[in-house]
Amino acid sequence: METYSGLFNIISLLLFFSSLVIILVRRNKRQTRLPPGPWRLPLIGSLHRLTGALPHHSLRNLAQRYGPLMYLQLGQVPMVVISSPAIAKQVLKTHDLAFANRPESTSTTIIFYNNKDLAFSPYGNYWRQMRKTSMVQLFSAKMVKTFSAIRKDELSSLLSSIRNSMSMTGTSTVINITEKIIWFTSSIICRSVFGLISEDQDEFIANLKEVLLLSGGFDVADLFASWKLLHKMSSAKSKLVNAHGKVDAFIEDILKKHTKNGNKGNGEFGDEHLVDVLLGIKENSAQLQCPIINDDVKAVLFGIIAGGADTSSTIIIWMLSELMKNPNNMAKAQREVRQVFQGMKNYDEGDLEKLTYLKLVIKETLRLYPSIPLVPRECREQIDIDGYTIPHKTNPQRFWDDLKHTGD
Repeated sequence: METYSGLFNIISLLLFFSSLVIILVRRNKRQTRLPPGPWRLPLIGSLHRLTGALPHHSLRNLAQRYGPLMYLQLGQVPMVVISSPAIAKQVLKTHDLAFANRPESTSTTIIFYNNKDLAFSPYGNYWRQMRKTSMVQLFSAKMVKTFSAIRKDELSSLLSSIRNSMSMTGTSTVINITEKIIWFTSSIICRSVFGLISEDQDEFIANLKEVLLLSGGFDVADLFASWKLLHKMSSAKSKLVNAHGKVDAFIEDILKKHTKNGNKGNGEFGDEHLVDVLLGIKENSAQLQCPIINDDVKAVLFGIIAGGADTSSTIIIWMLSELMKNPNNMAKAQREVRQVFQGMKNYDEGDLEKLTYLKLVIKETLRLYPSIPLVPRECREQIDIDGYTIPHKTNPQRFWDDLKHTGD
């Protein structure tokens, strides 16, 4: 009899705690108020809402219907679409730490060595350490100034290449300026990062372009993180792994050469380069809160190369395209350049500060054609914004095209 009584007590306790959990869960659901949004289908969520048109056009049309803070479910990824600068300010400034994380994706995990670069590493001690190191030692004004000789040398090579092409085939020849600008910016970044010009540098730049092209595409597997079979079936992942392997082999070889030479003055002008600085930090990383390994160095280097080369060339190409469509502005920019550098055989980068109109052209190009979208964010914790609950791991997306918002 005592056995049955004890069993009855255990079952009663289990039923009590189960009921308590159910009550708390239901109460929490009643308190959770998601932002308005379209109805969602099982499995795919709101994906069907983005078909049939450009995604940003579909988002704009949906936002006009559901308001400035809209909730979507893309597969297994929750997302809020923000079309109001006031709400965007809450995400980017007021609750900045709550949205400081970066969402993981297949491409960034592969090319940035499990997201160990500066842009996509998770918010935490490692990110703070690498950000501080970068600002103080990698991107300081003194370090940037040491690369001026490289920039001038590559600019001279670019101009010589254009002149040679014209002299060989005549002034009426067609020159692929886009291709030359891409190689120009890539060479500057590679020499600033690695130092000496490598025999395999051209092949590395070609492989880098392939990696950036493959990583820029959309992979549906990122929307279904728990579907492991879908990740294995993705052909995009295998292509990216193979392309990144070639880039990784080149960077690994560079690291070995610089380590062998002692990480000091390996550059062609006798100065330290970014790879030397990072290797020096790695050697003394035992004193740091988060010790640095080879993959961390490679991730940061690849992030600098990919971010610097691709974005710079894109801005230059867009700027030249706009100037070609506006001959009067082109003529004004040309007159300013000729006046500032008239009679000069050599120039200093300080002289570029005198090109006031050209700087305005560059700023307007950056406004019209951002080279990359804003770095994606992910909510680190559940938070309330504008009276609505933003769930954990939600990705905020921002856009607005109303001219009245530009002053905010």
